Amino acid sequence: MLRTGRPPVVTILVLVGGFGPFLAAVLVAAAGGDLRSWLRNLVDVSAPRGVWAAAVLIPVVLYVLAFGVFLLAGGGFDRTSLLPAAAVPAVVFATFIRGGLEEPGWRGMALPVLQRRIGAFQASLVVGVIWALWHVPLFLMPGSSQAGTPFWLYAPAVVGISVIATWLYNAAGGRVLVPVVFHTLSNAVSVTTATGIVGDGVVSQVGLLVVVWAVVTVLVWRYGTERLASKPLPDGGLDFATFDDSRSSGTHRGDVFGDDRA
Repeated sequence: MLRTGRPPVVTILVLVGGFGPFLAAVLVAAAGGDLRSWLRNLVDVSAPRGVWAAAVLIPVVLYVLAFGVFLLAGGGFDRTSLLPAAAVPAVVFATFIRGGLEEPGWRGMALPVLQRRIGAFQASLVVGVIWALWHVPLFLMPGSSQAGTPFWLYAPAVVGISVIATWLYNAAGGRVLVPVVFHTLSNAVSVTTATGIVGDGVVSQVGLLVVVWAVVTVLVWRYGTERLASKPLPDGGLDFATFDDSRSSGTHRGDVFGDDRA
């Protein structure tokens, strides 16, 4: 969360981390395709209602189940330490800035290109590893929300969450706003509940890791690794091979960006 009392360099890195993937995706879209079509997809809310419900509820379910594992392992919870309800809107806004805005880069540009080449599950793993490594500087900065968190637990949890985000993106027909909401609320729920945890933080991270990969296992079993959804892979991002072909054949740049969102 963006908070006062942290070193200015940490705040700058948090903002760079939040805006970096988004700005990189904008530059790539502007240089190699139809920027307006790509931006229009970012605000497309016409995903199925069930997918929207999943994007909102899954973050809550993940952390409730992880908390249950934590309690079974002997952890405790102090309700009086929770953030007040009045602070929740500010937390959601902060997690949108520092987390949700990454999604146009991760799921809006990188994922669709990769999964058309190597399949949805493998693409999720690649994006997840890059996503985790993107946060490494914050683990080295006192005052950041990642400071003190074991990276060896954080990284595989993020990779698993990347798979879940892929499922939501593909089930939404490539509408990026769905993983934006999922990412934002996942961070918001994490920040809100972390203040009440009493006990070993490593145990709580293990609980989240177990729950996330249990969900991933169900998704892979249900949908397979190629698509991770019942729908065909959505078009999106930028297909560089198609773009090169279109330039040589005179095809309009806007045709590079598909609109297969059945």
